[in-house]
Amino acid sequence: MAKARARSESSGPRRLPRGRHALAPEQVQADQRRRLIAAVPGAVAEHGYEAMSVADIVKRAAVSRNAFYNNFADKQECFAVAQEAGHEGLLRALTAACDPAAPFAERLRCALGAALEALGSDPDLARLLFVEAPSSVELALRHHEWLRRYGDLLSEAAPAGAPAPASRAEFAQVIIGGISTRIASEVLSGEAAKLPSLTPQLSDYVVAFYAQADA
Repeated sequence: MAKARARSESSGPRRLPRGRHALAPEQVQADQRRRLIAAVPGAVAEHGYEAMSVADIVKRAAVSRNAFYNNFADKQECFAVAQEAGHEGLLRALTAACDPAAPFAERLRCALGAALEALGSDPDLARLLFVEAPSSVELALRHHEWLRRYGDLLSEAAPAGAPAPASRAEFAQVIIGGISTRIASEVLSGEAAKLPSLTPQLSDYVVAFYAQADA
């Protein structure tokens, strides 16, 4: 389903009907905003954040330049909204499918697998979130705030005894930072589609980290 969606999106956003139609102005603007946000990952993957222009986003979204400025002040604001939307989707993937009563290792593999599957099925989004955003001075702070949020999620799910509560948050941040770096490395190598195959390896890495801390 994800691959089919990706193919559909790659063929270009569907335009609103030409001429007179029954859509209210706010519906038209909401549709234009949605398409602009959806166009950002592809524009960033093609040009990079610094070189990407408003014209690149507008072309992919199939809307007018005026429509862009009716929704966003500039490309940075549009990118930031796309970044938030991407991380919110990733967070949903991490938290949706797992049994909260299952053992830690099982929950970890389930959540991490769902997240890597989502990123692997959309390499452009993976690049936006883990390569382009952290490399921009303007956007890096928000990237690290999201990593901290993922770290908090891991810390809450981890075994109660490892490590001590005082250092649990910092411990989780080290793990999340390592996973983020590995994702970025795979994307930069053109191997984003293989991210789901890393689930067992990265899951074992995290479990081993906690086991050593407990010991």
